[in-house]
Amino acid sequence: MAVEVIWTRHAREGLISIYRAIGSDNIIAANRIEPRVSRLADLPRMSSRRPNIRPSTRILVAHPSLILYETVPDTDSGPVNRVNIVTVVDGRRNRLDGMS
Repeated sequence: MAVEVIWTRHAREGLISIYRAIGSDNIIAANRIEPRVSRLADLPRMSSRRPNIRPSTRILVAHPSLILYETVPDTDSGPVNRVNIVTVVDGRRNRLDGMS
């Protein structure tokens, strides 16, 4: 069963920033993000955890962008009620280690 995917305000702002930064030069790369995120509705645990960033964070790659998300509940098994898209960053420009 598909789960709800919720974009935080910060994630939407990141998406808009990426469209502005690379959309005019590389619209194909910019357009990879939303279809990749939509797959999380059916496969919410398709990415592994990244505890070096935050214990509950997972990263989905839509090259060159990185999509940070969390599942609710934060477990490795059982049903997932929703996916929260925490932020979207340009992986060529942003360092994620230690992000809070």
